[in-house]
Amino acid sequence: MTKVIIGFIVIILTLTIIIFFGNLNYNGNQAQAAHYIGNGSWSDEACEGCHSTADTDVLNSYHVQNVNNKFIEAEWNILHLNLLDTTAGKRIAAGCDQCHIHGIPAHSASIATAAAEVECTSCHFRKDDLYTVHDTDGIIGGSITTDCATCHQEDKDSDDGIIDWTSPSEITCARECHLSDVEVTAQMWGSDDYNRYDVHANANVTCLECHVTENHQISKDSIVNFSKPSDNTYPMKQCIDCHAGITHGMIVDAHLKKVGCEACHVPILPGGELSGGMPISSIDYSTGHKKVTYRHQDFLPSFGWFNGITEGIPHSCDKEDPDAILKPCNVISITWWDEGNDKNITSNPNSSTLRGIPILLSHVRAAGIIKDSNKSIKNMQNFDFNYDKIPDYPDAVLRNTDAYYPVSHNIVSKESALGKSALWCADCHGNTSVIDWIALGYESDPAQTDPPTDFTTYEVTVEIIPERPKPVEVIK
Repeated sequence: MTKVIIGFIVIILTLTIIIFFGNLNYNGNQAQAAHYIGNGSWSDEACEGCHSTADTDVLNSYHVQNVNNKFIEAEWNILHLNLLDTTAGKRIAAGCDQCHIHGIPAHSASIATAAAEVECTSCHFRKDDLYTVHDTDGIIGGSITTDCATCHQEDKDSDDGIIDWTSPSEITCARECHLSDVEVTAQMWGSDDYNRYDVHANANVTCLECHVTENHQISKDSIVNFSKPSDNTYPMKQCIDCHAGITHGMIVDAHLKKVGCEACHVPILPGGELSGGMPISSIDYSTGHKKVTYRHQDFLPSFGWFNGITEGIPHSCDKEDPDAILKPCNVISITWWDEGNDKNITSNPNSSTLRGIPILLSHVRAAGIIKDSNKSIKNMQNFDFNYDKIPDYPDAVLRNTDAYYPVSHNIVSKESALGKSALWCADCHGNTSVIDWIALGYESDPAQTDPPTDFTTYEVTVEIIPERPKPVEVIK
C-alpha cells in the first residue's frame, strides 16, 4: 500500500513539474505547447490536423485576396509603374513589375527566365500549391503562394533548432510583409526600438488587439490604405474603443467629429534610412526612367480629408463629403505619361483622380523625351513604335499629381523618440500653423477671431470621466 501511495505521489509531482515548466515556457498559456516544435519539424498537414478549416479560411481571407489581387488584376500601382520592354499586353505590364521593379530585360527568353532575377521565396514558400491564386488568363503565368509559417513562425534564426508557432506579432507582420510600407508611410515598426516611436508598442499592444482577426479575416480601417472588404464586415477597433471615458476638455473633444486622433498624435514622421527603406517624397517617370526623391530629414505629415471611400489615385476627399475626417499623411508627388484615352484625364491631367493607362516606360524612352516640355509632348504624341505611320499615343498627356498615404502608426503620447509631443491648439491655430487651411478647402483658419485669439494660452488636459452611477429607481 505504501509503494502505491509513493508511486502516486511521484506521478503527481512529475505532472506538476511538467505543467509548471510548460507554463513557464508559454507564459502561462499551456495551449501553446502544441506549437512548440523541436528540430524545425513542420508541415502544412500538421497544421491542418488541428486547424481543419484554415485552408478555406485563408483562401477566403480579404487580407490574402487583397495581396494576390496586386499581382493578377489589371489595376496598376502608381508607386511601381511598369518597366517592361514589351508590347504583349497591359496585363503583363501591370502585373510583373510588382516583383520585377527593375524591369525584365528585353532579351529574356521567357517569364520563367526573368523570374530567376528575383528572390522567388519572397512569395513562394514550402508547399507551392497551398493558398495559390493563378492568373486565369495565363498571361502572367505566375501565382502567389504562402503557408502558415509566413505569419505564425517565430524565432526563425534560432541556433537551437527550436521553433515557436505563435499568433502574428509586430515582428512577423512588419518584417514578413509590411516593411515595404515604410517607404510610403515612414512607419518605424521594422525597427528594433519601435516601442520608442509608438506609444502602443511601448505599452505592449499587439497588432491583433486593434486589427481584430476572426477566421483569418484581419480587420483594417478602410482609410488606412484606401481599400476595404466589399461588405465591410471586418472593421478594426477605433481609438474610442480602448480610450472610452478619456476627455481633453470640451473644446478639443468637439474636434473629434471632423478630426481623427492621429491628426494630433502623429505630429512628426522620421526621415533618413529606416528599417525597411527611406520615406519617398516624389517619383518622376517623365523621362522613361524611375527617379525617386527621398526624405532625408524628419518631416511634418500633411493633412487630408478621408471618408473611407477612395478609388483611383490615392487622394483626399472634399471636407463636405459624408463622414469626411482629417488624417495625417505622407504625400508623394508623382509624374508620369498617360495614353490620354479618357477626356477627364486629358482636360484635368494633374487633378483627375482616375488611374488611366500609363505609357510603357520603354516607349517613353524611345520617344526621346527632353527637358523642353512642349517638344516632349509633341514627341510622345507622334511616337510610332511599329513604324506604320500611325501614332501610338496621339492624345498622350504628362500628369503630375499628389498621392495621399495616411499614417495611423507612430502614435505619440507626451513625447516620442523624435522629440515632439502631440500637437496642441497653437500648433494648428496660430501664426505658424502646421495646417494648410486653403488646401483643406477653407479660405483661412476657421478658428480665427477678430481680435485674434491667443491659442498659446489654451491648455490641453487629459482626464478620465468616471462612469455615471445608474439612476436609483423610485418605487411608488
